[in-house]
Amino acid sequence: MFEKLKDKFFNLKNSVKDVERYYDTWTDRYLEAGDNLIEAFRTKDTTELLNYYMKAAGMKSGMRLLDAGCGVCGPSIYFANQLDVQIDAVTISKVQIDIARKLIEEAGVGHKITLQRGDYHFLNNLYPENTFDGVFFLESLGHAENPAKVIKNVFPVLKQGGFLYIKDFFLRETDNKAGKKNIETVRNNINRLYAYNTLELHGVLTAARKTGYKIIFIKSPEFVDDISERVRFEQVNDINIFGGLPEFIPNDWLELKFRKDENYNANFYPQFNT
Repeated sequence: MFEKLKDKFFNLKNSVKDVERYYDTWTDRYLEAGDNLIEAFRTKDTTELLNYYMKAAGMKSGMRLLDAGCGVCGPSIYFANQLDVQIDAVTISKVQIDIARKLIEEAGVGHKITLQRGDYHFLNNLYPENTFDGVFFLESLGHAENPAKVIKNVFPVLKQGGFLYIKDFFLRETDNKAGKKNIETVRNNINRLYAYNTLELHGVLTAARKTGYKIIFIKSPEFVDDISERVRFEQVNDINIFGGLPEFIPNDWLELKFRKDENYNANFYPQFNT
């Protein structure tokens, strides 16, 4: 009874431990559904999607990159095969670490990808300052218990001029009371079923601006979503995010890119003036 009351009256967030348990349990189900790309909003052709990410984020040979919330490293393995880059990859899931190690070895890119298990809320404790040319979150920031903390702690590990690229879904907004209630209902279902904490755009932008990032773009992804994989996965696993409501679009898929400004002045952002 208490669990039902909590769901009804409180906007509870999934914890890091919840996300860890979810992926330790569900990773095999995702891999059974298709390739090594654990993403919902995607093209039918995985190569097309990953090439799009490289271009949109601005990945280039010679860079050192961080894949935050890397899953089983499907994207990172592809990037390492296409570019002369060094990639650090972090996931909270032990199951994903074990699978990723095997995939990296099979792909022959162990000299390019360094994998570790860790909490991306504390990247500033996992890596030295000014380490990365770019950090990317591919449908992983939405699992954050505290997105603002994650965004803040990416900043020190980025080099001056380095980028932060995020692709994820964000809660839709409306002034219509019934529409707002439906959006919140589906949001809660998504969060519960996928161990998610659906992002709010204003919160992410505020965190980035207060930290000292320069906004490069906020836009809808410029590729065609292939909904069939998502529908098939939910059917196979008996997942229903609408719970009897008529189907509608409760969120906006967006990609955001920020840059650690070359003219960044620590005196203006005293939380990093240590």
